[in-house]
Amino acid sequence: MAEIMGKTTGKKTADAAEVKPVEKKAASAKKPVAAKAAEKKPAAETAAAKKAAPAQAAENTPVAEAVEITAEQRYRMVAEAAYYRAESNQFMSDPVRDWIEAESDIAALLGEKK
Repeated sequence: MAEIMGKTTGKKTADAAEVKPVEKKAASAKKPVAAKAAEKKPAAETAAAKKAAPAQAAENTPVAEAVEITAEQRYRMVAEAAYYRAESNQFMSDPVRDWIEAESDIAALLGEKK
C-alpha cells in the first residue's frame, strides 16, 4: 500500500494523480450467423414459428415416445424389483409372492394390460 501512496507519509505522488483509467475497447459488433438470418425473416414468419413452438414442445415430451422393451429387459426389471421387495422384508418373505408382485409392478410401470 505504501508503494501506491508514495512515501510513508500517506500523500499521493504526482505520478499517481496523472494516471488515467484505461478505456476498454468495444467488443467487435459481429453477430452470429443465426442472428443475422433471424433478422432477415419477415415478422409474419417469426410469429408463425413462435405459435408452432409450443406444439413442438408437446410432441417432444417423454410420455409421447413409446419405448420397446425386450423380453430379456423385462425379465431383468422384474428380477431386480423382486430382489428389492425381498430385501425390504429382510429376505423373510415368500420369493414367489415377491416375484408375482414385482411382475405386477413392472406391468403397471410399462403400461401393459393384463
